[in-house]
Amino acid sequence: MNTLGIYFGPQVISIIETRNRQLINNIQISQALISPETLTEEKVPEEIKIITLLKDELRKNKIEARDVTVSLSGKDLIVRTFEMPIMPRQELDNAVIFEVKKYIPFKTEDLISDFQWQLDKTIQKNRILFVGIKKETLDKYIYILRELDLKINSIEYSAFSVLRLLELAGIKEKGIIAMIDIDFAKDDEANFVVLENGFPLFSRDITFAGGSEEVAKHEEEQSGMISDKLKREIHISLDYYDRKFPGKNIGKIFFITNPDYRTDLEGFIKESGLGVQFIEINKYIGRPIPFSLAFVKGYSSALSKIVTRIKINLLLAKERTLKKISAERMPGALLVKFLKSNAIVIGLSLFICIAVLILGVYRLLPSQIGLEIIINMRPAVSTVSADLSSEELIAINSTYKTKIETMGNIIKKRLYLTPQLDALPRVIPKGVWLVNLSFEKKEEKTELILEGMAYLGDNEKELGLVNLFLSRLKENPAFAKYFKEISLVSTGRDQREKISITTFRISCRDYTRGIR
Repeated sequence: MNTLGIYFGPQVISIIETRNRQLINNIQISQALISPETLTEEKVPEEIKIITLLKDELRKNKIEARDVTVSLSGKDLIVRTFEMPIMPRQELDNAVIFEVKKYIPFKTEDLISDFQWQLDKTIQKNRILFVGIKKETLDKYIYILRELDLKINSIEYSAFSVLRLLELAGIKEKGIIAMIDIDFAKDDEANFVVLENGFPLFSRDITFAGGSEEVAKHEEEQSGMISDKLKREIHISLDYYDRKFPGKNIGKIFFITNPDYRTDLEGFIKESGLGVQFIEINKYIGRPIPFSLAFVKGYSSALSKIVTRIKINLLLAKERTLKKISAERMPGALLVKFLKSNAIVIGLSLFICIAVLILGVYRLLPSQIGLEIIINMRPAVSTVSADLSSEELIAINSTYKTKIETMGNIIKKRLYLTPQLDALPRVIPKGVWLVNLSFEKKEEKTELILEGMAYLGDNEKELGLVNLFLSRLKENPAFAKYFKEISLVSTGRDQREKISITTFRISCRDYTRGIR
């Protein structure tokens, strides 16, 4: 039975048809054909252009296979790995969503996500592999494929699709290994993935802008030697991995790349003290094909029957989300239906409950009357003896006043941050979020520290946002009433993945009194 693999890359859409792992059709469509500059109908939606191009290619190549596995490039996805404490499985879903909010710049409600976990016994924590995609992006790809009358088996991350080639090549190495797929000349998205016993620890996407021209020039000048930029990106990936996972040393690197780079790459990797092995793609596809990373990713997607340890499937994640929403809405609908169809039973049940309640009150009434008679028969006892002197009465009164005053002081000096914390979300501008709050109360000093980040893609605008937040705090009655000094202590820049973000620290102080 023939199967399809489709890779939506940044430069090329690759459609691969296979039968029993043998290549049947290889279609490569340039993304440039979809840009408005190449089409007369500039107002035609991008999805329609893609559908038209793919439909023509499927018909032209007489492709009748309907089952398809889709792989997407990293530009469409959010891929993160992080650690979490060991907890019951039923609590893990909500805990992962809560944790991942630290790593994404938008609401998790806008995502379709899936995750996989593995226990790391060395640190006694769960290692989480998280993959997410914006709902509108996923819906776009699903719409395209369903309009082509294709049955989607899975939607996955292309770097994880390529891992099937390790299985195809019979590579069963344990421990920590890395896989690098790279095609510098064709300027496709390269991937660096580190695995521990087949489970991803780390992944990084690499894009070379203008790569083909640079490599061509480099080959003319240095007789086909690999570009220094390629080496530099591999070195950056290795350094980044070592900083994130100290002590988890890579034993061997597997390359899927153009044969022209192999000699130089092998020498470069061996200089780093690592083992290196190259995977021959043409050995498995049945005929020689010029190397193309877009082809490799499309072909790997078509090998969906080859099972790997990665079970991430964004299509199933979307279906689970829809079922969850339906389940949350179902109890109300079932209750209305039950009430309509069982009105007599419900009425009879209510009548029985009321009758039992009335009977209980009736049987309890004589006991209550008897109790009241007994209470009325008790001799009157004064709380204070009539034999006490005035001095003793004054002393007792003074003791009670002291106790009341002490309790009043305790109540008055209680600390309340409620108005200030309630005011924060009302004054914080869009593009700014807080990552830490700390509060310190001493005898003559009260201080609230706000630490956060701002992101607009421009340093000057981000600093403007921080200053706007500072001025709003000063103008807010809840803060101005209790904090006499509100100041910006520090600002800085932080790098998150490939995004540069402005960080800040604001101090709110009152040296004369505490918060009442």
